[in-house]
Amino acid sequence: MIHFYFSAPAGDFVLKQDDMPVVMISGGIGITPLLSMLDSIAAEQPHRQVTFIHATKNSRTHAFKEQVKQLKNNHPNIKSNVCYDSPTEEDKKSHHYDKEGFLDFDFLQSAITIKEAHFYICGSIPFMEVMVKALNDLEIPKGHIHFEAFSPLAILGEE
Repeated sequence: MIHFYFSAPAGDFVLKQDDMPVVMISGGIGITPLLSMLDSIAAEQPHRQVTFIHATKNSRTHAFKEQVKQLKNNHPNIKSNVCYDSPTEEDKKSHHYDKEGFLDFDFLQSAITIKEAHFYICGSIPFMEVMVKALNDLEIPKGHIHFEAFSPLAILGEE
């Protein structure tokens, strides 16, 4: 029998409550906590500037696609960028993504227009390692980079 133990959130991966712009970078299902932050900003700080960058395989794995699109359409201060590393044929026809291929340094450099921002990264460990290195190469202050692993397998120690 497996026992699950729950507790109140104890990490520091929380949205800073100031007016500084925000850049959110998610990989795969790592979008989940960032979407919650994005919802909070839209509801409580609609004037706050947000750049939302999401990387996933294609439209079939693109979680919360419509929710992010709706938030972007309803809030002019929210910009959204999507990278599909393996777009389907339908994706290629509709072209509802910004970059084909993996999220990389060059794309981040073009998508991030403000370096004085809070940067929130959530995804797999390898994804976050690449993103943190890219942000370091972009000379983003370390104190502005916040990240959290989002992998149930890592929690179980099976990854």
